Amino acid sequence: MIDKHQTVIQVQPRFEFRDEWEILAGKEDLCYEALDFSTQPALLESGLFDEYSKWYASCGRTTSIHGFFIDVNPASGDPDFRALSQAKCKSSCETAISVGAKNVVFHSSCFPFLRGIYLDVWSKRCADFYQELAQTYNLNILIENSPDIDPDPIRKLMERCSDSRIGVCLDIGHAAYSHQKISSWFDELGEWICYLHLSDNNGTYDDHLPLGQGCIDWAAVNEEWKKLDRDTHITIETNGLVTTSRAVRFLKDNHYFGLGE
Repeated sequence: MIDKHQTVIQVQPRFEFRDEWEILAGKEDLCYEALDFSTQPALLESGLFDEYSKWYASCGRTTSIHGFFIDVNPASGDPDFRALSQAKCKSSCETAISVGAKNVVFHSSCFPFLRGIYLDVWSKRCADFYQELAQTYNLNILIENSPDIDPDPIRKLMERCSDSRIGVCLDIGHAAYSHQKISSWFDELGEWICYLHLSDNNGTYDDHLPLGQGCIDWAAVNEEWKKLDRDTHITIETNGLVTTSRAVRFLKDNHYFGLGE
């Protein structure tokens, strides 16, 4: 899915402070996962969508975008809502192409406490739809563990996908407050993990704390990443320019994910 020997470190810039983000990205050799488009209706209402798109397309750093995730369920049992959700996902893919990105991240949006026939239907609908997206747009589609409490739903989804462009974005912060150890997520989903989201928390909420200021054992996470034996796109998901810069330093100083070596 992602070429060998091309581990990419990404950040999520804010368009309003794009000049400052460009300085950091240039200094640290960073790429962008554009989060701004995950709330695309607000951009359209503000009239700024074209301006955002032009910058992300022209900056030369946009490798990924975060797709719609608020109130989106492309496998909904309601056909009208399912159609609307799928239309939003397709719009995210079109935006990715327009800005030159090759990866689109979507939340799984699987109801975590429903199993049995619900999970069977959900995994089939999602597999069919995400493979359609990959084939139509020639994009890598990454499914992120949210709001999942264990790896089972995403594993069942991946087992139904034959397209190698479908993979897993393992959000380490989300895994840290789930019902299972972070190592279990790597054990269950390792063969499909090709993308990581990094943030810290205290094991209860999605705090997006600076790396090293929560309960996550980053040395252990780094060892699990090494076991994957493949390169990954890795996005630092901390709040703001200063904390992101410190997160890059934290990773390099500790030689995590192949940085600073």
